[in-house]
Amino acid sequence: MNHKEKDLERVSFGIAVMFGLYWTYSCFIKRYLPISDSLKTAVGLGVLYVIGLGFFLCITQKISPCKYDKKKIPVKTVFLCFLLQFTSILVFTMLVNVSAALGLGSIPSDSSALSGYMLFMLLLFNPVVEELVFRKLFARKLLKYGERFYILASSFCFAVVHGVSLGIPQIVYTFILGMIWSYLTVKTGDIKLAIFMHGLSNLFGSIITQALLGISLTAAGIYSMILFLLGITGFVLFLVNRKKIVLDGSTGLVKKAVIKDVLANKGVLFFAGLTGIVMLLK
Repeated sequence: MNHKEKDLERVSFGIAVMFGLYWTYSCFIKRYLPISDSLKTAVGLGVLYVIGLGFFLCITQKISPCKYDKKKIPVKTVFLCFLLQFTSILVFTMLVNVSAALGLGSIPSDSSALSGYMLFMLLLFNPVVEELVFRKLFARKLLKYGERFYILASSFCFAVVHGVSLGIPQIVYTFILGMIWSYLTVKTGDIKLAIFMHGLSNLFGSIITQALLGISLTAAGIYSMILFLLGITGFVLFLVNRKKIVLDGSTGLVKKAVIKDVLANKGVLFFAGLTGIVMLLK
């Protein structure tokens, strides 16, 4: 087993343990605690980001860290990445509607997205903590094996985790977002822009939508059309500029060999299998 394969196994197993502890708490322990719902939520965050993250760091501590320099990125690249976030929203909306039409799910509607707690989680806490884990920590452990390898591993693990929330459409949605934010991390050598984009994605994709639904269905419909146009624009610009994407010294976003290295990894398969079991349980 080479170092790349072994290190990815450790990282993916560490993430599996981290979220496995949280899912165990959510599925089997949370309901029996004699405390308020807010305290149960706080305990869950502690299990995930204190105990779980601690296990992740212990499991991956033997992997030598990778140092990468901060770089400048063209404004037009940032703008394209911003538009592609709307493309991901468009893809997610289409998948959700198709699933609902086939009777495989329902169209989500959650007014709690406007609560003070959810605003804090969506705009600040989740963008910072999730980018720290899936972008920065993954980069420190895996970027030395190639930009494409890191981007795919980070994005896949990030997406699979979110499948527990809303199923397959959420996996596809967050995979696209993960690719965007991992790419930005690679090109800037930092996670600040990824954090900012993550917050914007939650703002435009969830918070504004829920706010408009509470005000006027007409306004929400107009906003949906704007999102659609922005998503189509992002997709078209991506197709036009796809050959300009340079990673590991060559053009193209993904390579077959990299896909095989990541998706055939035993640790990644274990993590994906564990997530699938939890999705069935929930």
